Amino acid sequence: MIISPVTYDYYEISFILIVAAFSIPISRKSSMVYIPVLIIMGLVFGPLLGFIKHSFAIYMLSSFATIGIGMLGLVIILYYESHNFSPRILRKYFTKIVSLDTIGMVITAVGAGIFFSLLTGAPFIVGFIFGAIISPTDPASLIPTFRKLNIRDDISGTLIGESLFNDPLGIILLSIGIGIIAPDVSYSSFFTLLTSHTGLILGSGAFLILEILIPAAVGIAFGFFIIYLNRYFNFESLLIALTLGIVLFEFTSLEAAGITPFPAIIATGAIVGNYSDKSIFWNRETNFNENLSFMAQSIIFILLGSILTRTQIFNYIVLGFIIALLVIFVIRPLAVFISIGISDMGKNVIKFDLRTKTFMSLVGPRGVVPVVLSTVPFVIGQADHIPLLIKYGTVIYAAVSFVVLISIILQTVYVPYVGRLLLGEIKH
Repeated sequence: MIISPVTYDYYEISFILIVAAFSIPISRKSSMVYIPVLIIMGLVFGPLLGFIKHSFAIYMLSSFATIGIGMLGLVIILYYESHNFSPRILRKYFTKIVSLDTIGMVITAVGAGIFFSLLTGAPFIVGFIFGAIISPTDPASLIPTFRKLNIRDDISGTLIGESLFNDPLGIILLSIGIGIIAPDVSYSSFFTLLTSHTGLILGSGAFLILEILIPAAVGIAFGFFIIYLNRYFNFESLLIALTLGIVLFEFTSLEAAGITPFPAIIATGAIVGNYSDKSIFWNRETNFNENLSFMAQSIIFILLGSILTRTQIFNYIVLGFIIALLVIFVIRPLAVFISIGISDMGKNVIKFDLRTKTFMSLVGPRGVVPVVLSTVPFVIGQADHIPLLIKYGTVIYAAVSFVVLISIILQTVYVPYVGRLLLGEIKH
């Protein structure tokens, strides 16, 4: 019996979904958060046993439906996760979140870029691209971890707020890096347009501001539009179709305009999550998107484990471990202490003590966004024939895979102990 390539692809999709389902009972029995289990299962059924092909994992993450299941899943994940964010926390700790998401992000991208360049011999701009990719922290990893911890709202809210809003910043920094290497590619066309008229420094600053403010305003408007539209028409159970349809419309329209759509998606999710009337149909909408988000995370993290080949694991495991440990224990603490220190300046500012800042500096798992972005340099390099991105693209996504894997597994293990030691507020 001859199996066609398309049929085999569907076999792999069904296999991934079935494997994902087993992550919950396995994580429950092993007392682990499910995300490391998903990654390990991807490694086992991908490069070790060969059930999930490397080429299929790459295709699913970066090319499925032209944009990749990674980017599509990211839309769903960020929309749902932003339901949980509190505007009260944002207002109260706004300066700290902004500082972490600007100064902290730049320090992370530059610091990780320097180490990547030193360890691989790559030009610094390639290292900066790697640093931009791993700079966002992951709400999908933080929220389930914090559910087990009785941590003050100011700490958990600030860290979750940072992780929600630094995803778009990571994408913007990546666009800047690719725009410097290859200004003619479509991925960075808006950045190239700005810098050609205002110069690199002013253009980069304007790009950052416009890429946040424009989509955020669009997202807020659509969020309130959904709420008022439902009050007038009452979509009942098809409220799910309305919200998901509008979020996908936001994503498609802003992408087509060359603007990152993720601030819009986060803003829409936050408005819907905080200002809807909490009727049974809104609860169904939240529950549906929670399950859809969970499934998207499961697929993405299994593909993360499957994306590596045995050769890449062998060639890059030492590099990956070194960079991962540097990111977790050197660059992250440096970024947190500097950015929080700057936000603590001035009078009438709520300040975090040393123990709190130390805890925050040791909590910053990387996750879905770095996984999704890790293949972008290699894909762009091949599509637009950019030798530098082709040469280092594989190294980038292999190193990112190890950083994500190690940061999630390590922090799943040590965060409860670090929390108990520094904050003394862990549930028993």
